[in-house]
Amino acid sequence: MKYRYSGPLSGVTLDNGDEVMLHPGAEVDLPEGHDYTQTLQALGHLTPLPQPKTTKAKGETDGR
Repeated sequence: MKYRYSGPLSGVTLDNGDEVMLHPGAEVDLPEGHDYTQTLQALGHLTPLPQPKTTKAKGETDGR
């Protein structure tokens, strides 16, 4: 999930080995249920960004 980060300049290595740099005011992609993500949210350092609307490809139907 994408968030806007508002904490101090920092970095983290996630459980899967991905390294994420955290810059104040920058957009960051973090796993929603991860303990570190939840900690940053509790500290008020993450603001969820709106998810982009998905559009249907030409010829695709909604199943009706």
